[in-house]
Amino acid sequence: MSGHTSFISNGRSFYSMNCNTVEYAIPSEFQFVEYLGGGSYGNVIRVTGPNGEELAVKKLYDSFRNPVLAKRVYRELKLLQLISHENIIRFVDMYTPDLDSQCLKNIYIVTEYAGVSLKSVLDRQRQTGCKLINFDHIKYIIYQLLRALKYLHSANVIHRDLKPSNLAITEDCDLTVLDFGLARTVSANEVNLTSYVISRWYRSPEVIYWHNVSYNSKADVWSVGCILAELFTGKVLFRGSDEMDQYRLIVDLCGSPDEELMQKIEEQSSPAKKTVMSKYEKLDGLLVQRKNFITAFAPTIPNDAIDLLDKILVLDSDRRISVEEALQHPYLKEYSMPSEEPTADQPFNIEEYDARHNIHDWESIVWNDIQACNKRRSEAQQATALAYDPMPS
Repeated sequence: MSGHTSFISNGRSFYSMNCNTVEYAIPSEFQFVEYLGGGSYGNVIRVTGPNGEELAVKKLYDSFRNPVLAKRVYRELKLLQLISHENIIRFVDMYTPDLDSQCLKNIYIVTEYAGVSLKSVLDRQRQTGCKLINFDHIKYIIYQLLRALKYLHSANVIHRDLKPSNLAITEDCDLTVLDFGLARTVSANEVNLTSYVISRWYRSPEVIYWHNVSYNSKADVWSVGCILAELFTGKVLFRGSDEMDQYRLIVDLCGSPDEELMQKIEEQSSPAKKTVMSKYEKLDGLLVQRKNFITAFAPTIPNDAIDLLDKILVLDSDRRISVEEALQHPYLKEYSMPSEEPTADQPFNIEEYDARHNIHDWESIVWNDIQACNKRRSEAQQATALAYDPMPS
């Protein structure tokens, strides 16, 4: 970590520092704590705020390299500001040290710090052989994850990238869903979704193979099943080396598509996807039969959790259990309380987020959004100052 250089931009004081070869511009009221990690779209550090609150600052990568990335950034910024749920990361602020929209390159998102990633806990278990997550923890983790998804799906939002590294957990086992860089709003009749999202190991078959232009929120449910199995076994359930290997692993457990699903695939899939599927459609001329999940997972996983897994890991998303049904499953009866599982007040508006713009349009749109956030922050600071000194002399 290199030394600090202070500067002022657009009336706000910053200090710059280099951490893990990444240059950060940090507001002067924040105190750097540690580097948390990086991914495909940004690097994250941990800071403390002016009142001692723990925060995470995410610096986004090359946000305006092309219109697709620019739209993704805008979606993430807007969704974070709209979402309000205790199991979903809380938005605090966004800023840029850049002077205007024409030179907008550096975008930072400030959120609460929600704890260590679930992946880091699982990795530590694997490395040390010590069991850090017990059966009670697993049940509570899955309940909170489904509770968060109930809210998101009620708002017509699909996360699209659920995996242990995008889930944070505290010492009290409180769970928070992170990283909405690949999330998007979707209507019931949406027919233009990308198939490359979600880390391959946690992808549903309709995302990788057949419903590649029409998948829905059930894709998130499949990811929950993969996470549930990994929490119990300590191993990634479908650790495919590529799409073909991923399909082989899925079919080995879940069986080949039946006649009803094949009909849907024929109607909706591209020839390329059907070709991939056909490579492993039969073994010795026979369809691969779905394994008995009790045989496959007992005694590592309790029977009620196996039953939930059996209802989640279903190839046909139309027959896969929904989030609401999963929350009512006997495995989660200890926590299930619909009145304490909030939904969004209304579906989030998708028209604005999915408009077609060129890169310069997106730069201007995001810049204006950041400036609006700056204005709200300044007004809040002024209101706080007046509350402490209502009648200045």
